[in-house]
Amino acid sequence: MTKYWKFVKDEDTVKEQVLGRNHHWYYNAEVSRQADTYLVRVVIPKGGMHNFHRHPEMHEILYILKGTAEQWVEDKKQLLGPGDSVYIDQNVVHATFNAGSDELEFLAILAPAGGGKIATIDEYENLPYAQYRQG
Repeated sequence: MTKYWKFVKDEDTVKEQVLGRNHHWYYNAEVSRQADTYLVRVVIPKGGMHNFHRHPEMHEILYILKGTAEQWVEDKKQLLGPGDSVYIDQNVVHATFNAGSDELEFLAILAPAGGGKIATIDEYENLPYAQYRQG
């Protein structure tokens, strides 16, 4: 068995902007083809979000670094702050909204790497998710 390891400095992360949030990929298919787990630091500005979605073949752990997250898992909602986390099994619909007055920053750990042909499926236009934050 080959032993694999890799250091990644912050300046070497793959940075992308997705629907108003910033991703800093430490480990994904572009950074490390051998890694079986993805790690991304997500920064969501005030009022921003990662709306309702699911990962059909990947589970995810979110760990809050800074700010306040309005975290949804299916029809359950909780506010999470620094040091709080949530485990989300594969194919479970979830969403993260910045509920604070500053940036929200968290780590997302996803596994297994690749997550099949479709890694993320948006659900925010579908019922019941489209009506959860109305009103």
